[in-house]
Amino acid sequence: MVAVSEGVLRDIISVLQNIIMVCGVFCVPITKNRKTILCGGVFLAGICFGDIWFGYSSLVMMILRVALNPVIIFFWTEGKVIRRFFIYICSIIYLHLVYLCIDFLASVVSGQSMAIVGTFAGYRIIRAIITVVVAGVLTLELWKISGYHNTLQHLPTRYFLTVSICCLAASVVQHYIEDVSKVVYGNLDQMIFITGCMVIVSGMFYALGVGVVVLDILRKKYQEESRLKDEYLQITREYVRMVKENARETRKMRHDLQAHVGSLWHYMEEEKYDKARFYLSDLRSHTDKIFKKTLSVNHEIVDALLLEAQIRSERLQVQWSLDGYIPPELPVTDFDLCTIFSNILANSLEACEKLCPEQRTIHLEIRHYANYLIIELENPTECSVETEMLGSITSKRDVENHGYGIANVRSVVERNGGEISFKNRDRIFCVRILLPFEK
Repeated sequence: MVAVSEGVLRDIISVLQNIIMVCGVFCVPITKNRKTILCGGVFLAGICFGDIWFGYSSLVMMILRVALNPVIIFFWTEGKVIRRFFIYICSIIYLHLVYLCIDFLASVVSGQSMAIVGTFAGYRIIRAIITVVVAGVLTLELWKISGYHNTLQHLPTRYFLTVSICCLAASVVQHYIEDVSKVVYGNLDQMIFITGCMVIVSGMFYALGVGVVVLDILRKKYQEESRLKDEYLQITREYVRMVKENARETRKMRHDLQAHVGSLWHYMEEEKYDKARFYLSDLRSHTDKIFKKTLSVNHEIVDALLLEAQIRSERLQVQWSLDGYIPPELPVTDFDLCTIFSNILANSLEACEKLCPEQRTIHLEIRHYANYLIIELENPTECSVETEMLGSITSKRDVENHGYGIANVRSVVERNGGEISFKNRDRIFCVRILLPFEK
């Protein structure tokens, strides 16, 4: 009876460990579907009943445990199956690293090999409980890191495949060392030394998996920053070119202004008011063609981005409306503002491009409230947008290189202590960003 109770308890704790690792450490969302949660509970109850019927250590239960544990996790979480499968593999292997460290410490304290220590029922329960606590504490600490949850949720599946391969290599090395050590060491010192080396080597392989992912993320971040800097430079050049062109046209108009005033004065003197009105109308039309009506929010970088968006809008026949300005004391770098506005403006224009010309409108509003600057950008959409999935999906064909715009904006906003939210009502999409005046 004691063995049966131990088996049931270990299975329940094992599922708890997996769910904490998958949903906590690796940030897989928990499902809200009650039916799938109930199905997962039924499978867990089935494993526990199997422990009572067949015995925890029976071959049947080993097979069922290996097969049903991931099924339970799949029922209790949501997302792509392949992605969750590799995350599950990463989870159980990293849990094994925790087990390995605990076994090593227990072996050092007790003076017995890890194989002998692992045969005690009470120790196995205590080890499982400690692992749950470690996974829980690790989850709490990781979630305190700004942007961690968002980064993990948007990591491509291939990263988890890479980590799984490194972790499996660590397991192979560990089992090889265990087999060799059974023959090699004959005293406690040798056992501790070899076991300690095994833990270190295994830990290096586990760290290698994480290191590969971190380096690749940093590489992509550097590429994105380089792209944004190039884009920023190009936009700045275009903005300077436009300013110079307007200045040149202003000098031309100033040169011709006396002649225009003379013509208007002549019509007024002759009481030819209709001709004067037509002349003014032609003059106004001419100046509108020469001088582009540029949008401005009192910030050179954002003004340059708005100019670029406005040039593109003319081709798309997008109607703009703008209210508000950016205060000079806003403690956000030009690079971060470039990241925010370049992405949200590009998304709005792409959404308008899918609509008929009379529906293409963009409204940008910037206002102050308390100690926050509020940026709101509205545009109509072709269909409803799933705001919960923004940043993790893209409608573009090149999925490999797209879909990160909103994720980048979210990362910048959170890094500056702000908040970002999305609304979609009656096919009107709105992104709302709050940036504090003090970090």
